[in-house]
Amino acid sequence: MMNTITVRILVFLLSLFILVTFFSQISMQFEDNYVTETAVKYSSAEKVSFQGVYIRNESVIRGGSSGVLSYPNADGSKIANGSVVAYVYKSENDIYINHRIEQLKEEVSLLENAQNPGVTEVAKPTFISSLIDEEYQTIAILIAENDLESLDKERKQLQTLMDIYHIVIDEETDFNDAISALNSEIADLERQRKSYTDVITADSTGYFISHTDGYENVLSLDDIGSITADKIKEIISSPEKEGSVYDVGKMVDGYEWKMAGIIDPKSADFTVGSSVTVKFASTPDTVTAVIDDIIETDDPNESVIIISCDELTFNLVQRRVDRVELILNDYEGIKVPREAIRFDKDNNKGVYILLGQRISFKKIEPVYECDEYILSRITSDTSYVSMYDDIITKGEISADLYIEEETSGPVNDEEPVVSENGPEQDTESVTEQITETQMNDIDENADSDIPDEDDLGMIWDDE
Repeated sequence: MMNTITVRILVFLLSLFILVTFFSQISMQFEDNYVTETAVKYSSAEKVSFQGVYIRNESVIRGGSSGVLSYPNADGSKIANGSVVAYVYKSENDIYINHRIEQLKEEVSLLENAQNPGVTEVAKPTFISSLIDEEYQTIAILIAENDLESLDKERKQLQTLMDIYHIVIDEETDFNDAISALNSEIADLERQRKSYTDVITADSTGYFISHTDGYENVLSLDDIGSITADKIKEIISSPEKEGSVYDVGKMVDGYEWKMAGIIDPKSADFTVGSSVTVKFASTPDTVTAVIDDIIETDDPNESVIIISCDELTFNLVQRRVDRVELILNDYEGIKVPREAIRFDKDNNKGVYILLGQRISFKKIEPVYECDEYILSRITSDTSYVSMYDDIITKGEISADLYIEEETSGPVNDEEPVVSENGPEQDTESVTEQITETQMNDIDENADSDIPDEDDLGMIWDDE
């Protein structure tokens, strides 16, 4: 009896010892001794920000009578010679009545479109509801971007969708009563309407702007080469000068404009003739421009930069001075730390990836490089590093944990041979993974230059 108990106890203790030893070995083998960095999409570009002065060929339009002006065209609109650029009224109330009539007529048109049987009889509530949700999101984005021009268009679209929705869910049968009330109000306003007292027309063809700032006769494209840093600073400090009370607006003789600003020449490697992306602080517009000139000044920390562009919009004619950001060489890819870069047995440049408790090698295709990192091309090829891969930057690679990465193309069916100290070598290829710097130091024509195990960038653990 005693012997049986003793045997059981010994068997239990032996089993416990074996289990503890087994799990200890597993734990040691899979212990996370690696430092990793998650691969993310990243963009890298040379950028510089500065206050810029718009320069255009402009001519002032003046009127000859006093009164209140009403402009029939939006700023930036192309106007033909002899076209009306402004109406003169006696009071602002006369202009308000005209605007109110136009608004009411627009409301009538929206309601009539919303109750069109061809739309309401086939529209489904769920479909219209989804369109309303999309419009809400669009409007929220436009508000955040301060894009008022597009916002008005989307507001009308949203109103029409909501009106249609009210009909298809039988909350409304039609909008005839509302349309009748609006038409009645329009008729009342028509009786109060007064005609304009004068008309102002354009004396040339160009793009109309409804305001002046006093620099129209000071700045021109022909004289931009002589602009100085002091002149730019003067305009930036005082972007508007007092003009004549008879100034109605101005005409720009073409869609080309230039901008002059002051930059630190050491801030970015910009060169004359380079194409740059221009972002503005005052508008969501983004345009492409060309660097026309970079002029040195007496101050080594200041250079005058001149850019040119042939895109003209409503937002780009509202100011004389604006803060802009120039972006050159905007690259996008998967960010890979430079210290993680290794080479495989076929001399493919890549990195080691931690896949759970296993390790795999993935290639990289650089699209941009700097001292700290590279950007690898984004691709669906699984043999290349992908977003959210855990890139190993530090740690020892164990042969037991290393696996061949599956590729999207043809692969070699031969299994890699792993010795106690890592993959076997032969006289034709070097199978050890070495750092990028060490690879450059190896003489490819000398077998004696094959690095020893201690020289490897990633060291294989002994079994």
